[in-house]
Amino acid sequence: MTIRLGIIGTGGMAGEQAKHFKKISGVELSSCFDVVADRAAAFAQQHGVARAAKSIKELLRDVDAVSIVTPDRFHYQGALEVLEAKKHLLCEKPLTLTLAQAREVAAVYKKAAKKGVLGMVNFSYRRSAAMQKAIELAARGELGEVRLASGFYLQSWVAAPIWGPWWKEERWLWRLQTAAGSGGVLGDVGCHLLDMATSVTGNVKRVRCWLGSFPKIAGDGKSYRKWQGKKLDANDTAVIELELESGGMTLLHTSRWAGGHSNHLRLEVHGTRGALRFDLDEGENVLQTCLGENMAKREPDGIHVSWKTEKLEPTPTNYERFIAAIERGRPDQPDIVRGAQIQAYLDACERSARSARWERVRRWD
Repeated sequence: MTIRLGIIGTGGMAGEQAKHFKKISGVELSSCFDVVADRAAAFAQQHGVARAAKSIKELLRDVDAVSIVTPDRFHYQGALEVLEAKKHLLCEKPLTLTLAQAREVAAVYKKAAKKGVLGMVNFSYRRSAAMQKAIELAARGELGEVRLASGFYLQSWVAAPIWGPWWKEERWLWRLQTAAGSGGVLGDVGCHLLDMATSVTGNVKRVRCWLGSFPKIAGDGKSYRKWQGKKLDANDTAVIELELESGGMTLLHTSRWAGGHSNHLRLEVHGTRGALRFDLDEGENVLQTCLGENMAKREPDGIHVSWKTEKLEPTPTNYERFIAAIERGRPDQPDIVRGAQIQAYLDACERSARSARWERVRRWD
């Protein structure tokens, strides 16, 4: 079985995807499309894509499945076109810019799914064996009822003058501008953090969120709130409190100003029967657990706790899992509805940041 794959958007991340897909047996890179035609042509030549299409409609005629790797503001329309054409879809995160858009995409997906169409959102850290095992343990009830969770996603690419000039480059600059459709650090990497945490803790009832946007520092040491006449106003720091449907509490934070952290994710979850934690800087396949009697052993000299460190076998990437789902005809997570759920959490965060109050999560499907 050969799966003809099309790629919409041919920037840097698309190049990484092409490398991954080319390694998967039975996948043919059939077509690519970009609003900049010359960029699509160069991409096709570099990655051995059969043709550079002149439109999404033309691309859809030549493929069985599509990966959308565009800037966030183009996900919505592209996803609708792909799903309405009954093609399998892998969409970069976040699914859309707004909850209303996400609901619409989820509704179209559910109709397409009845005809065998499969869809996933590329929350790429699902490739972590530690995260997959944590989800499994929580689903089996090994943690009991979650009482407390905490996590972070820290970056530093705008943190200091020596790094600051990076933000002037096209591939980074749009992430700092709401006019370019950026959801800031909340939408860009906070969605990963929300997916990672709530896939273990369970669903969220209410959210309280504080967002910040600080002046950017250039190589000359000066601070800028505008660049080339456009505001650098997208949030670059977020602190998020979650009240879980189960009653537990979660505290998450993310920032691009975290000096000393290139791309650092960590999650720790505590329940009535056990706890777990993983830190992706220590390895994507390393999980620590404190379960059952290890939570508190009574010894003659006092009470002791014991954590177990487990080195897990690597799990498939989202690209491998997407293709495998198509081949076996069964959906995998995170699917399009999960993408809409995370958009509902982002929506609650944004509303809370504006109202300075707790906000309830709205329906996502």
